[in-house]
Amino acid sequence: MLRYDDWDDEGLVHLSRERPHSVDVATFAIRENDDCGWLGYFIGKSQKLENMFFDYFPQERERVDAFMVGFCHNQSIQRIDVDSDIGEAGFRELGNFLGNNRSVRDINFFSFDIGSECAQNIALMFGQSQYKSLKHIHFSDNNLHDEESAQIAAALVVQPQIEELIFYDNINIGRLGGIALGSTLKIWRAPSLKKLSICISEINDECIQVMAAGMINCSSLSELNMLNFNLGGNLITEVGLKSFSDMFQTGSCCMEKLHLSGMNIGFDGAPALAAGLSRCRSLKSLDLSNNILGDAGLDAIVAGLANSSNLEELELSCNGVFSSAGLGSLATLFRTAENSMAVSLAHNGINDEGLQALSEGVTNQCNVTILDLSYNTITDEGVQALASGLINNSNLEILRLSGHGSITAAGLRSLSAFFQSESCALKEFWLHNMSIGDDGASALADGLVGNKSLEELRFCCDTSGITDVGWSAFSKLLCDTSSVNNTYLSNHTLELIGNNDTPTDIAKYLQLKQVYSVSQVEMVKVKVIMSHPHLNMEPFFPWRLKFLPLVVAYFDAVKSIFGLSETGQDLSIVYQFVRGMPLFVVRSYAGENVHRKRKRDVEREA
Repeated sequence: MLRYDDWDDEGLVHLSRERPHSVDVATFAIRENDDCGWLGYFIGKSQKLENMFFDYFPQERERVDAFMVGFCHNQSIQRIDVDSDIGEAGFRELGNFLGNNRSVRDINFFSFDIGSECAQNIALMFGQSQYKSLKHIHFSDNNLHDEESAQIAAALVVQPQIEELIFYDNINIGRLGGIALGSTLKIWRAPSLKKLSICISEINDECIQVMAAGMINCSSLSELNMLNFNLGGNLITEVGLKSFSDMFQTGSCCMEKLHLSGMNIGFDGAPALAAGLSRCRSLKSLDLSNNILGDAGLDAIVAGLANSSNLEELELSCNGVFSSAGLGSLATLFRTAENSMAVSLAHNGINDEGLQALSEGVTNQCNVTILDLSYNTITDEGVQALASGLINNSNLEILRLSGHGSITAAGLRSLSAFFQSESCALKEFWLHNMSIGDDGASALADGLVGNKSLEELRFCCDTSGITDVGWSAFSKLLCDTSSVNNTYLSNHTLELIGNNDTPTDIAKYLQLKQVYSVSQVEMVKVKVIMSHPHLNMEPFFPWRLKFLPLVVAYFDAVKSIFGLSETGQDLSIVYQFVRGMPLFVVRSYAGENVHRKRKRDVEREA
């Protein structure tokens, strides 16, 4: 048995034909004539082994039997990953193992082509018997075609205990696979399914109706992710979408996460879907991206969400063009939303007029915490309208305006009042793929003076158009060295400006918190010491010697985080302080001597 690295009887085991790239698993490279019985014996004995990876399995009957004799005794493995076609014998024996095991919860098929023969072997494995401990089945990037997926879906009829079923990155699953899956879901008795994810293409109303009927039977289903790659045109109409609507209106529906991307809903299908959404009170996340909703569709969806008091995430990117008409209704939803909500409106052709309508909903009553407006057609005028709406907003934490080449320094400067507002809670501001320039950098730096919330200002350094002039504005923002007081008043909240290519002299200030593990208060002290090696102590002379212990305590605190003991800066400061007021020192010393003399005289008389 050839073993790539030491096995400590816990963690992960990988069966392979070749030495893999990863070194974080105990890998057994099985060669010709290797005795598989010993490997099966040790795996069977293990009480700590939790994960097993197969990307090769010997096909000789004797070697398979030798391995399985020991392997089937294992009761600790919880997850199995199959990364290649392990053949008829491999899948058959894997099924026998699942039948005897009471701990395996996950089986995953990752990144290998599942052809007709392989799909048949997998179907036979799942159809052998019910594997009661198995809860999660995941197919990803397997080039599954319609017939193969239908075969596997039909075999799952004996696995109603499954809680999570995923067919992702398999864009060739179509009508047959969808119908077979829906039929299986409908047949299940007392199903446990909670999450269903599927990439599908070329489906029609019949397929949607069968799948919806199956999902209605799964009363525990709380998450549905359906991504449609319909390359042949719109085959789904309001008839099919109504079946989804019927599913949401059942009394047992507990849907919390609904992602229907690329379903070609359109403005005509949106009312049918919205009718169901109006009854789905449990909904927390809705993704309707790539559905060409337009204003009419947006109006319908917003009306359907009026009673969704639990909504926390709304993804509406890539839906044609949203104008002020549709965005006005969305603004109303913003004002009435009860929970914190993340909203994406990227790639929707939103212009300044549309943003002005939306801005009426982002006032201080708005609970939107994440707002993505990237890659629309917004200019300075639109940003000014947005800034006006945000002025008293205390909930927005992430704002994305990436991909707007028409936004200039004037637009960025209009955000200053929002940044400097006491109510500002913004933590991230995204400006990727924009030519910010030196004027824009100066506008941002000026606006962020006094801001105590923003932690990340994200943009692409290489394409930002910022030169040394603009970076110097950011440097001054982070640490104004013109005076100690200005250093103290600098911005100590920002942790990221740009990306990984931020200039070194800027990065040194941004990384202080991470490098020295300091609080914001301690960071101020560090910046003062870094920037002012010779502190002027004269302003503190009126405090006399009362201030000296504070100086010592200050440097003791800074030493522990910055290692200043080698610089002698603390001694230099004390020296400046004492030298600047020698009479106080002399008088104090003389007074102390007089006090000691009097004390000795009293003791002698006693």
